[in-house]
Amino acid sequence: MKGLYKKLWLVCFIIGAIGVLQRLFIGKHFVNLGSYVTWGLWVSFYIYLIGLSSGSYIFISIASVFKLKQFDKLKKIGLLTSAVTLACAMFAITLDLGHLERFWYVFIHPTPSSMMSWMVWLYSVYFLLIVLQIYHIFSNHEEKASTLFKVGFPLAIAIPVCGGSLFGVVGARPYWHSSIFPVLFLFEALLSGISLITLLGIGFGLVKKEAEGLFDILSKIILGLLTANIILEGSVLAVPLWGQIAYHIDAVKLVLFGQFWWVFWIVHVGLGCVLPLYLLLKKRGINGLAWASALIAFTFMSVRLNIVIPALSIPELKGLEDAFIEKRLIFSYVPSLNEWQVTLFIMALAVGLFYLSIKILPLLETRRTR
Repeated sequence: MKGLYKKLWLVCFIIGAIGVLQRLFIGKHFVNLGSYVTWGLWVSFYIYLIGLSSGSYIFISIASVFKLKQFDKLKKIGLLTSAVTLACAMFAITLDLGHLERFWYVFIHPTPSSMMSWMVWLYSVYFLLIVLQIYHIFSNHEEKASTLFKVGFPLAIAIPVCGGSLFGVVGARPYWHSSIFPVLFLFEALLSGISLITLLGIGFGLVKKEAEGLFDILSKIILGLLTANIILEGSVLAVPLWGQIAYHIDAVKLVLFGQFWWVFWIVHVGLGCVLPLYLLLKKRGINGLAWASALIAFTFMSVRLNIVIPALSIPELKGLEDAFIEKRLIFSYVPSLNEWQVTLFIMALAVGLFYLSIKILPLLETRRTR
């Protein structure tokens, strides 16, 4: 079975690599983005991965800062998850840039009033912090790692809050322009990150039914966060409908009843909320927790798609969609084959980096303990 998984991974990696090479040498010719819908699958995937990274890190940093010993066994896997998802998120957003060679401009020409500038600097410090912590954790330098967790805890909270603020401050897009977005992004990051760590913990035998304390508390944490997220997301959709703001209502209707209604109702609500709620409330044991965690962690991509794309798919002026006829001047968007190939490559890259990490880093730990 392991050989089959490796072959499947290799196929995904090669298919995805072809898409990446097309992006690098041909540019965005095969991308379905345009002058109106400027962000699509790659930006959504980047936000999704950033949420997984920051949520995972916040969880393990809380365990370290408040000395919650029952979570100690999840620290290493949580740090590796944070590092891998962050690195892949940065790769995804870099490929989305129109001019890849200019990515370093934001470092030498920062704009203090720009939320995006703050995000870039936060990500840079955050990445360096995680790399240092991985070294100290696997070198058994517990005191140094603990100190870094205290520094990283507020920094990791700032990551999703800043990401939500990037959307919330855009007054020209009423669907995004909401003070609830920073809070929503924080709770979504926690839910998806903790769910992924729980799934990996079960997969590696770190979370077991016999260990009642860890099993029960993770179930309750995920259930509580899932409930909170349902309430917050419901508020994001209900408030504009109640407020009767036409432009805002159009975006919400696009999410609920548009061309991709099934992404919201089937993928997110059905598979990402209702089914996990059933599994957690019915207490289906370790397998139930594993399935609930997997469904939440992987279907959360649908949440990011429904945040990014609908706001850009509504004309800012009536009649704008008919004013000019050109394939790059349309408000509808469906990811191209190339976009899916690149996304597949990033997913395969994440799996590969995680696999190499759990193979290589324990060697460092072994040498230090001899």
